[in-house]
Amino acid sequence: MDRNLGPKLDYFVREIKGDLEEFKKFPQFFSFSLERKIKPRHRMLVEYGLKMPLSRMLKVNEGEFNARWFEMLLRMVEER
Repeated sequence: MDRNLGPKLDYFVREIKGDLEEFKKFPQFFSFSLERKIKPRHRMLVEYGLKMPLSRMLKVNEGEFNARWFEMLLRMVEER
């Protein structure tokens, strides 16, 4: 496995704990930068106990992702 795909697959399985169905729905996961996009966004979600489908997490620009993340945080606070 090449140096690009291997680390992404490892992160998908071990950290994201993704399953085959999720991967089938969004194989474009492997086209995104692991260090610049996948890890930082996933860690932001995990830090606050939030989950988001991979496509919603990765297909948007930084501003849109932050807006979605903030909305999720607000909903979480309101539910308490």
